[in-house]
Amino acid sequence: GAFKKAGAVVSNSGITNTIFQLSDPGQYSEEFLAKASKIRVNNSSCQVYIGIKEGEHIDHIGDLLFTSLSPEFDSAELLDINTRSKTFSVYYPKTRPGLERYTIVASMNSNYDDWAALEEQDYRSTKQHMIDRTIVDLERYLPAVKTKIDWLEAATPLTFSRYTLHTKGTSFGTKFEGLDVSRTIFKEVNGLFHVGSVGIIMSGWLGAINYGVIVANDVDGYLRSL
Repeated sequence: GAFKKAGAVVSNSGITNTIFQLSDPGQYSEEFLAKASKIRVNNSSCQVYIGIKEGEHIDHIGDLLFTSLSPEFDSAELLDINTRSKTFSVYYPKTRPGLERYTIVASMNSNYDDWAALEEQDYRSTKQHMIDRTIVDLERYLPAVKTKIDWLEAATPLTFSRYTLHTKGTSFGTKFEGLDVSRTIFKEVNGLFHVGSVGIIMSGWLGAINYGVIVANDVDGYLRSL
């Protein structure tokens, strides 16, 4: 790659990736690295992508369905590799005017380590079982929808880890201890700032707006001080 000179750099990668992979850990103090090494990342996800054949129609069942066959709330069950709980996001033609197509995405919480421990054949079969189980669950709301599907694809925590490079494929950043490290990284390396999901209050669109504005102000103040 080409070297680009800049007065400041903002990383929107995971805070653990920013420190240990995208920058030189030797540039940080031992105390800071000790704090960073204790950061816990949140769990990852699995998703099944379901494409409906062109020309087919499905009933309007809502945009977002939270479903579960678990007899009671159980955090461990939500993360289990064979969880019976999932969310269906349904996209109708109105979402993309001019394209009369339907798409459904099933999302499940998941642990990276559970999938990483599987041998290749077991990984493939477990992934296929997840897809099959998802279609069975979906048919509770859209009977016989299986006959209308022409595309099925799935992503696991390993998929997210490969393509996003986030630590253990985390979908929701870090636990709360990541916030202080994120907010003080510029004190360790002049001109280096971080913005991202570091604690639930900084997750999703709310975090992108609130935390983004906060860090943008920090960067502006830093550049004006040069």
